[in-house]
Amino acid sequence: MDDEYGIVHWISKEARYKIIELLLTTRSVRQLANELGVSATAVKKYIERKTHPSDTTMIKLLTILAPYEQDKVYELIINDLFDALTRLVELVKDNEQLLNLIREKLKEVELIVE
Repeated sequence: MDDEYGIVHWISKEARYKIIELLLTTRSVRQLANELGVSATAVKKYIERKTHPSDTTMIKLLTILAPYEQDKVYELIINDLFDALTRLVELVKDNEQLLNLIREKLKEVELIVE
């Protein structure tokens, strides 16, 4: 996915569910379904955790966020990605070469956010 929202591929199922739940605090199931271009049944399946929103649905979701929702949703995504990175570091903690690679990549990110 080469679009500006390519990050959605890396959002966990659990974070996707939490984001849907957050949006449903200010919308009905039917309204959210209409905004996302999916059926109300699909949204109900997300709520019941029977299926999760696809990458395409998540991209659409990021485009419909109200300004008051953006910070909360992006905070959920940041925490989700950081948790995944933390688990990866734990997996490779005995491999100094891989740890150094992670350090280098984190420095690159730090330069971007400064």
